[in-house]
Amino acid sequence: MINVNGLNLQANHIVEYIIFFIVIFASTSIVTSGNVIENDTLMEVDSIQGTVTLSTRAAMSALGLGDDTRTGATAILNLTVNSIESEGCTSCNQTPVGIQIIGNVEIENIRNQMGGLGRLEGVLSITYLKEYLDLNFISKEWLTIGWNASGGTELDTFTHIMINHNPPKWELNNRYKAAFVTLDEHKESRTGPWLFAQNLIDESLNVQGCLPDSLSCEKSQNPDINLTSSKKIIEAPIIVPHFNDLIQLNNLESTNTTPEKNKNLRELFTINNEINNHNILCDGNFEEIVALKSWEIEISNNNIIAPMSLWLDILDLPSSTFFQTNGVWTELDYIDSGCATISDNENNIILSIINK
Repeated sequence: MINVNGLNLQANHIVEYIIFFIVIFASTSIVTSGNVIENDTLMEVDSIQGTVTLSTRAAMSALGLGDDTRTGATAILNLTVNSIESEGCTSCNQTPVGIQIIGNVEIENIRNQMGGLGRLEGVLSITYLKEYLDLNFISKEWLTIGWNASGGTELDTFTHIMINHNPPKWELNNRYKAAFVTLDEHKESRTGPWLFAQNLIDESLNVQGCLPDSLSCEKSQNPDINLTSSKKIIEAPIIVPHFNDLIQLNNLESTNTTPEKNKNLRELFTINNEINNHNILCDGNFEEIVALKSWEIEISNNNIIAPMSLWLDILDLPSSTFFQTNGVWTELDYIDSGCATISDNENNIILSIINK
């Protein structure tokens, strides 16, 4: 925990809500067909700037701001977007491609109930990669998120997610068009949180919106979200090293203590019987394990987790989907980090998560 002008901030998932609205505006290509053609010139997103008002308690809590702080803090974003390719993937048949978003985020006007004022700033880095086995068929996806707060490491966080699609996932386009009303150069959501996208004269894109359950957001009069993405002529992708730090841990025994660091993710699934069959990928830091358990996952319907699909579609972006399946959820906690894995009934790992 860190104290900023009398305000207590927790490092736990401090970037979760920032990631929520950053991904909304990550309007860049994963493949060439995803780029934007303007006057016969292939374009991609160059930068993202703007503000997000944290108007809900959930938004404040996700940024580590407790009940002693008032809603209404403002996140100011200044981010650069680049197309990337990763090299050195030890489990890939094709070169992963994707985007990297990196830049400064400042959270200001953090007020406690007594009126104290605080601010927090740092560097946010997001890397998103896909491996295509064929056109529109994805075998793996990776999302890596780093938050480095200025003034110390107490608020630094790192999250890495890997999805293994077996069989490969067919990437469908325009799945959620019915969720929006399109008129000329504008697009507005039909249901759910209000979202409005507008193409500007300089070929940039402005998107305004309301956070879920926001009571103070008044659409265009007082939006929570107001971000603008600018474009550039498409450039050669930057080469980045692939994250290969995952190792499979074997011969583990359940603990009496239940893991807590990935509890919120676990609650997305229907888990039943606790079992002593642990199949997990972690980063191999070889710390003492403080909690380890596995549960059976039972799915009665073809449930699909499609995070932020409504928000992504307003920018015609490909969104990631995960098809829930019967199998095993395994969760492991170290003192300062945690890992979670989903494996199918044949012990194939299909989802892996690391939080630090």
